[in-house]
Amino acid sequence: MAVTARHYQQQLAALLPPGLALMAEDGSELATLLAALAARLADADARAQLLLQESDPRRAVALLPEWETSLGLPDACTVGEQTLLARQQAVVATLTDAGGARVPRFLQLAARLGYPGATITRFRYHTCEMSCEDALQDIGWRHTWRLNVPAGTRVVEATTESGADEPLRTWGDTLMECVIRRETPAVSTVLIAYGGEQ
Repeated sequence: MAVTARHYQQQLAALLPPGLALMAEDGSELATLLAALAARLADADARAQLLLQESDPRRAVALLPEWETSLGLPDACTVGEQTLLARQQAVVATLTDAGGARVPRFLQLAARLGYPGATITRFRYHTCEMSCEDALQDIGWRHTWRLNVPAGTRVVEATTESGADEPLRTWGDTLMECVIRRETPAVSTVLIAYGGEQ
């Protein structure tokens, strides 16, 4: 709890040496000076309390740009203007993300980006020990995996007013794809399948 200006004024008056020359009676010039000094000390105390609040990125407002600069935010995957809450959440997510290339992490990323039912399919290159029904993939597929995003993805169909150079259908989520591709290890290739497992 912040200390009030009245408390600071009382503390300053208590620090004065005893004697008639420095009596801080109400209305005196010395009391007015102590009140002005106490107001500045109370302001500094209140700012220190706010600084403690700003040290938590979930509640930061004044220091949020400093948090973002330190963490390299907004990054290439940030789309458009963000609300204060979205900016705070991005800082917290960046600070708390442990990283790694494990399946649960990518499923958590997909869920956080609005795809809670996503699955991952890993590809293995074909060997003589595999069954004849298994897919034929060479050794190049060993570091390839597919993120299967559930239905509900935004699909845009071509219309009669679409140009001849426009695709007949587009789909996808550029933010989700950007984040997943950014977090994917450099040695692996990620494919993103929309509409469930393919």
